[in-house]
Amino acid sequence: MDTSGESALSIVLDLLVLVAGLQVAVRLPVQRRRFPVVALVLTVVIGVTSLLQFPFPPIGEALGRQPSLELHGQWWRVVTALMAQDGGPAGAIFNLLVVAVVTTFGEWVWGRWRMLVLFLGPSVVLNLLALAWNASGGGSSFASDGLLLSMCALGVVATRRRLFVSCTAFALAAAVVLVVANDAHGVAMLLGAALGAVFALLRRRPVVGTVGADKGGHP
Repeated sequence: MDTSGESALSIVLDLLVLVAGLQVAVRLPVQRRRFPVVALVLTVVIGVTSLLQFPFPPIGEALGRQPSLELHGQWWRVVTALMAQDGGPAGAIFNLLVVAVVTTFGEWVWGRWRMLVLFLGPSVVLNLLALAWNASGGGSSFASDGLLLSMCALGVVATRRRLFVSCTAFALAAAVVLVVANDAHGVAMLLGAALGAVFALLRRRPVVGTVGADKGGHP
């Protein structure tokens, strides 16, 4: 399965899913918008290593997925792979902007530790699956896609607003198309949505209101 996300179909659908997902994320209610410390740390850590790998390629080689090495004891690469972007400088900068935005809203919506689990979880699972696909490389898009779809799932489970349902249905349909097209990003999206639904069902504090409710939608 392709993990690069560099096909035209992947780029277009990823952008559309990002737009649809943010339509949900920016409207989800939060208790208070405290400074997103974890989001900042993640963005800085991922950003520094991702950008330094271009003038200093050994950094990317040390952090990225290399199935032959992971199968010989370097299992930490399934975590560090999200700090090694494989889409070139322009792709790396775009991915970092997405990380900053998605983790900020994720921290406000889910809280710090839930956000961290929902961000890192899909990335680790997909990097483990990449061993079976013998796919080298790295990137933060699995983590961002998973966290974004988790917020979509939260919106649907907690509020059932028509806008949330529509955006989430579109994102899930795009994820299925990507899976059929042999693109691993679709798997990350589906996994994030599933984890988000579980977290939403287990969440003690119900979501009782939304910002900017759409006319005719549920509160």
